[in-house]
Order: sequence, then structure tokens, then C-alpha cells
Amino acid sequence: MKVEILVAEIGHAEDGSEDQLFHILYDGTVMDEDMSVVLGGKTDTISDRFGDFDSSPTLKEGLQRAVAALAGDERDLAADDLEVAVLERATERRAFRRLSDSEISSLLV
Repeated sequence: MKVEILVAEIGHAEDGSEDQLFHILYDGTVMDEDMSVVLGGKTDTISDRFGDFDSSPTLKEGLQRAVAALAGDERDLAADDLEVAVLERATERRAFRRLSDSEISSLLV
């Protein structure tokens, strides 16, 4: 079995400058990532489709681009096909919040 892990360290800075993403591969390799990470599947193809952002995207921009990169030209993805979470500093216990299908749908239009 091969396992990949993404560890997100959420800093206190509102602008995200203290945030870090660590991608840990099944062989133990640790990579420091910026802005986005693709785990499993066709990572190179999806990463190429996603591209790079010049600045921090809005949630809507990031989600739309991620869905387009995952879907490619061969399929369409709807809200109920996705599991989406956002990192948040304001929560006490967890640093992420899952988005509901209705929230995802409203961001994809």
C-alpha cells in the first residue's frame, strides 16, 4: 500500500505568510509546497492543468480552477462529486471547515 500525506501548518498571520504545506510521499520524501498540492492519481497532468497563481486566489477562483484541473476535458464534476474543505484560523479545535454541497455549487457558477 502506498500512502501520501499532506500536513498543513496554519500560522497566525491573516495574510497566510506563516502558513506551510508539507507533502509527504509514500517513500518518506518530504516536499515543502506553495499554494496547492495534488495527491494521488494523475498528479502531473492535474498540476499542469491547474497551473500557478500570480497571487492568492479567492476561494471561488481556486475552487473553479481546481475542479477544471480535476475534470479535464473528458468529464464534468458537480458539487456532490467533490469533498472540499478550507483552512481557517478562527476555529478552536480544527483548522479546517468542510463546505456543504450548496456552498460548493454557489462557488462553481
